[in-house]
Amino acid sequence: MNSRRSGLLPAICALTCILGGAIVDCARAQQPINTKAWFDARSVCIFPLSEGRLPRSRDELDDSLTHAWDKTMPVPDASKLVQIQGEGYPALERLRIDLSDATMPNGKPEKVQPNNRPQTRLGVERFELVGEPLLCREARLNLTVSAADAHLDLERDRHGKPIMLLSEAKDASLSFEATGADLQRILLADLQAAGSPFGVDVISTSLHLVAENERSVSVDLQVFTKFALIPAGMHFKAHVDIDDNMNAKLTGLSCEGDEVLGPLIVGLIRPGLAKYDGKTRPLISFPSGKMHLRDVRIRVDDSVHLNAAFGT
Repeated sequence: MNSRRSGLLPAICALTCILGGAIVDCARAQQPINTKAWFDARSVCIFPLSEGRLPRSRDELDDSLTHAWDKTMPVPDASKLVQIQGEGYPALERLRIDLSDATMPNGKPEKVQPNNRPQTRLGVERFELVGEPLLCREARLNLTVSAADAHLDLERDRHGKPIMLLSEAKDASLSFEATGADLQRILLADLQAAGSPFGVDVISTSLHLVAENERSVSVDLQVFTKFALIPAGMHFKAHVDIDDNMNAKLTGLSCEGDEVLGPLIVGLIRPGLAKYDGKTRPLISFPSGKMHLRDVRIRVDDSVHLNAAFGT
């Protein structure tokens, strides 16, 4: 998880963000598509450590994780943030990071680039990351990551900052849940941040997700904006299918405009959106390159429920 506002939503809320990411990219600069997977799981595999030397004992690991997280995402009781069980080091029975009721900071997340040159490797029988809930703006998100027989590498990223990387795990899982209303609040805030540098005032959004089965989801998004007080409306649609090899295909990507400026804006961004339509890519890649996504299950009712299995 990044040390600034993590990429939790882009990494977890996969289906919304495949569409949302395409829209934001096109709105910003119609950037070329250059990633191998739709999403990078570094946001749930990389954990900040405090500045200074890398931990050399259980107590130093506890202090380093606690100080780094409490600085990044303050929790009500920092003394309960990190829980370590086991008598040895670097072999641990259990490592739990509890971010429940922590508030995620606003702003663009810092992209952490691991070196994959560990100075210490922790062997952890049971690793857990819990946020029940995580607080993001006015939204409440429930997240749990667990891993059995895990390896966590203590190293420095490419800027010299200490980090802990979940590099291997025999069996790992991720579960995520958020209401549709909460996801819409976050999406609106992210689009407002993306549009603000261009003088675009995003007034409201209307997001609808329909799961046809556990690996097939349709997305319907309406965005209402103003540019120099002139209204513009845009209506996006897309469909995502995930196959047995954990590749996601984006189809039926369309955009229609209404109000005064909507048709003009849509005409400008359609060529950028067209680059994404029909594309198939791996859904998620992992920063160590040693783990792979094994399964994804999605359910949509009043909330979005996502469960994923991965490991080495």
